[in-house]
Amino acid sequence: MANQRFEEFLERVIGTSRLELAGGRLANAFLDESQRSELTLKEFLNTFYPFWEIWKKTKGGHMISPFIEEKGPSIFKIWLSLVFPFNYSQLQTDSEKGGSLVDTQGFVEYTYSPAERQLVKKICEKYQIVMPEREVTRILITNAIKSLDPSISKILETNYRLFIDKIDFFEKEENLGIRVGFVGRIG
Repeated sequence: MANQRFEEFLERVIGTSRLELAGGRLANAFLDESQRSELTLKEFLNTFYPFWEIWKKTKGGHMISPFIEEKGPSIFKIWLSLVFPFNYSQLQTDSEKGGSLVDTQGFVEYTYSPAERQLVKKICEKYQIVMPEREVTRILITNAIKSLDPSISKILETNYRLFIDKIDFFEKEENLGIRVGFVGRIG
């Protein structure tokens, strides 16, 4: 079931965008994917908005950085595994305060399984996408992370953006891991 969900995601995103930036094709494919299920998106927002409401009342709405430091790991894991089909158990995340009360930084680490790697290869071949595997896997995870912007902005009730900071790959046996650093700020 998990691999089927991942394959369907690849079909939609790669099939509609061909992983091309031109005309916003790639960004739009990920935005469409994040909004594909109104029920899932509502469930995500309803999970975290109450935490923000309590946080605002007890610590203040200007304390975005400490909120994301505390709730960020859960926000990212649930976003990537509920809204997107990344395997929850293959995700690691961390968030911490940045240089101000609204800036954050952290990382998302994902380990693509051999089955997921095979699906990436299969779908790229189907759509005649000639691109290194690492580049495709980077595009998938980083765009899923960046597509969180509209939803986290709704939760925080302010325009909040995530920027990719640093990317590292690692291989463990037949798995391919990627560690994506990010920074977040109002803007």
